[in-house]
Amino acid sequence: MSAILSADDLNDFIAPGVACIKPVETLPPPPENPENLYEVHQEDKPPAHLPPVPTKISLTDCLACSGCVTSAEALLVSLQSHDEVLDSLEKYKGEKKFVAMVSPQTRASLSAALGISPIEVQIMVENCLYEIGFDLVVDVDLGKTIALEYAFQEVKESLENKERKRPILTSACPGFICYAESTHPYLIPHLSKLKSPQALLGTLIKSILPKELGLSDPASIYTIAIMPCFDKKLEGSRGELTSNTWTTTSDPIRDVDCVITTRELLSLASSKSIEFSTLSRQRTHTPTITSPTLSHLSQIHSHSSPQSPLFDAPLDPLLSAEGTSDSYLFTILSRLQTLHPGSLVRTNPGRNLDTLEFILYDPSSPDKPLVKLARSYGFRNIQNLVRKLKPPKAPRALPRFGGKARAVAPRAPAKSAEGLDYAYVEVMACPGGCTNGGGQIKYDDEVIPAERRVENSKEWLARVDEAYFSRPNSPGGSPEEVETEVKKFVDGWAQSLGVEAEKLVLTTYREVDDEFAKQREREKSSTVRAAELAGKAGGGW
Repeated sequence: MSAILSADDLNDFIAPGVACIKPVETLPPPPENPENLYEVHQEDKPPAHLPPVPTKISLTDCLACSGCVTSAEALLVSLQSHDEVLDSLEKYKGEKKFVAMVSPQTRASLSAALGISPIEVQIMVENCLYEIGFDLVVDVDLGKTIALEYAFQEVKESLENKERKRPILTSACPGFICYAESTHPYLIPHLSKLKSPQALLGTLIKSILPKELGLSDPASIYTIAIMPCFDKKLEGSRGELTSNTWTTTSDPIRDVDCVITTRELLSLASSKSIEFSTLSRQRTHTPTITSPTLSHLSQIHSHSSPQSPLFDAPLDPLLSAEGTSDSYLFTILSRLQTLHPGSLVRTNPGRNLDTLEFILYDPSSPDKPLVKLARSYGFRNIQNLVRKLKPPKAPRALPRFGGKARAVAPRAPAKSAEGLDYAYVEVMACPGGCTNGGGQIKYDDEVIPAERRVENSKEWLARVDEAYFSRPNSPGGSPEEVETEVKKFVDGWAQSLGVEAEKLVLTTYREVDDEFAKQREREKSSTVRAAELAGKAGGGW
C-alpha cells in the first residue's frame, strides 16, 4: 500500500502507544540505622528485596506524555469520575461550595433518550444535582457567549494581519489539541489562542465567586463540568488552565476540578439511589448561592444568538450550517457577512457529511471569494487537513558512494494546498461533532426506553442532533451590541482581579516531546552517517 492510504486509515480510532514513556522509578527508602554501613547476608541466600511500590500516573503526567494520541477511557474514568465527585462532596461538605456546569450536548443526549425537551432535561439535571448536594448549577453556554465573540475577533484580526498563521484552527477540542501537540507540533501556530467555553466558565467561577461569597481562597469553590466526551477530562487537567494565570496564590488550583460525561451523570444519580428518568420536570430545588456576575452574563447570553448567514442556495437537509460543536464557524461566518453587505455564502460539501466548505463572496464577482472557511470533523478528515498544512521538508543530502553527497530538493507542498487559504477551520475529533462524543448515551444503551430504541448509531445521532437544534433561540441583539456587552463584561472581570483580559480568555499550547520518534530519528541518523562514511571511503554495502 502507499504511504498515503493504508488499512490503518479506514477508521477514526488512533491506537495508544505501545508503552507509557513517563519515567517511573522505585527508589529504596533510606536505611533505618544509617550507622550500619555494611550489609551481611549468607552466600546461598540473596538479600531481601522490598515489595514493589504501586506506580501512580496522574492525568497531568499524561498531558506531558506522547505515548498516546488520545487517552484510554479506563485511565480517564479512574482519575476523574462520578466516584471522585461523591468523595469530594463527602470530604468537603460544609467547607466548599459545589458548582456544576452542564453542556448543551449533554442535554441533547438525555433529551433524545427520554423523549423530552432539552429545557426539561436541564431542570431534571438541576433537581438531581441540588439533591445530591450541589450549591449552584449553570449552563456551559454562558462561557460560549464569551468564546464566540472572541473567536470572531481573532479571525477578523488575522485577516487584517498577514503575519498571523492561517487558517486558524478551533482549539475547543482537547482530543485534537493533544494530537497536534504530540504528533504535529507545526500545527500549534495555527491553533486558536482562545479558551474553550468549559475553561472560560471555570476560570470565571473560580475567580469571581469566592469574592462574591466573601471567601478568601479560590479552592473554596469546587467545580465540575458535565461534558459529552472523555477528552474534556484532559482539558480540565491542563497546567495552563489553573489559577496561576490570574492570581498569585502559592499553589495552582484547577479552574475545573473534575469533568464527568453524560453517562457518568446517570451513574452519579444511581449512586445516590436516584432514578434520573423519574425526576420532576418542575423545579423542586433552588440554588443555595447566587452570583450577580453569572446572572449578568446570563442576560447577555439570552440575546446573543447569531443571525443565520444568507446562502445563495438551500442547504442540503443532511448538512447543518450551525454544526453541533458550539457554532464557532456559524457565528464567525455570520459576523463576517455583516462586514460585507450584500454578500452571499456558497457551500461546497466534501466527500462525507463531516467536511463542508463555506465561501463568502460578492455576487458581482462570484469567482473571487472574500473569505473561505471550512468544517472538519473526525480524525480521518483531520488527517487530510494536516497533510495540507504540513510544511515542506528541508533539503537534505543523500550519500553517494565514492563521491560527494547529492542534494535533494525539498518536498513540494501537497497538491491540495487550496485548503491553506481558509481563514478558519472548525476542527473536532469526533465524527459528527460534539453530540457524538464518547461519553454520550449510545443507541443500544440500557437507559433508553424500549419504545425509543433505534437500529444503529447513525439513526441515534440524527435524533440527538435533532434535540440539540430544538433548543429555543431568543431574538438576538445586533452584533455591535453583543460585541460591546461582552467586551464590557470581560473588561470589568479583568479589572476586578487586577489582571489583563488576555490572561482570562486566552491560553497557550506547547510541543510534547515524542521520545519514540526521537529514538527512531537517532537510529535513522546513525544509518545515514554510516552511509556517508562508507561513501567517503569509496566503499559500500
